[in-house]
Amino acid sequence: MEETLKLILSELKEMKEGQSRLAAEQQGVKEQLKELKEGQSRLEVKMENIERKITGIHKTYENLEQFVARQQRVIEELSARSVEYGVEIKEIHRILKNQ
Repeated sequence: MEETLKLILSELKEMKEGQSRLAAEQQGVKEQLKELKEGQSRLEVKMENIERKITGIHKTYENLEQFVARQQRVIEELSARSVEYGVEIKEIHRILKNQ
């Protein structure tokens, strides 16, 4: 009988230790889950920022296209004037030489 009681006490002690280990492991799992949730929240914020930036790329590209088109028109106009003025300068040189 005494041996049976010792065996029962030993089993109870092992069960209690097992429960303690399980509780510790459960706490570890809870902490890991908390860390995962925090990481997920950070990733969601980063994704929102990336989506905002990606959405803005189209508008920025359109603005850049308009700017380049305006610059191209200015360059074309300046080129035309340059050619025109070049012709006029040659004409003035010719007139001055013939005087």
